Amino acid sequence: MKQRFDAMDIAKLKLLQTLEECNKHIKRMLYAYRKMTKFMPLDAIKYDHLTEEQVESVDQFIFRFSKLQDAMGERLFRGVLIFLAEEVKNKPFLDLLNRLEQLEIIESKEEWLFLRTLRNALSHEYFNESEANALNINMVYENTEKLYDIFVRIKRHIHDNLFTLNTIDDFVLETMSFPRNAPNPTRNTDY
Repeated sequence: MKQRFDAMDIAKLKLLQTLEECNKHIKRMLYAYRKMTKFMPLDAIKYDHLTEEQVESVDQFIFRFSKLQDAMGERLFRGVLIFLAEEVKNKPFLDLLNRLEQLEIIESKEEWLFLRTLRNALSHEYFNESEANALNINMVYENTEKLYDIFVRIKRHIHDNLFTLNTIDDFVLETMSFPRNAPNPTRNTDY
């Protein structure tokens, strides 16, 4: 016997798949973030002398930060609104952000747009611009907690208001806790 799925079942399935994708990105981003605490913040000299292992951590961090933000902006935000039966087709992204903010699913569209600006700055690594590259990495590193908090807020909203995330992989915030004791890259410290 064939099982029929209605639009809500499909929306829920897509939302769960997107959450799984975001979980993967956030876990790997935080893994790299924790490894980077040993050498952050960067300046031009430190940037130019990163070891291969440190470069791998920075590259993984940048890649996962970007992929997480893309998945959230392109699929998670839309998926939540679709599940709420909101019209998203052909709507500009700013309208989606405004609606998410009105529904108190995200705290601030400006915060998301700021994170997007940081992410875009990372995608333009310039040869012989070590100071600018180090600054961009520091800014993203410093603001990673904001992206993490937006994700957790959305996940909690889904769990509390839309449907229960009841498997260990669906709603494990404790094991993905943000490393809050990491150094602040904008603070002057002795190296």
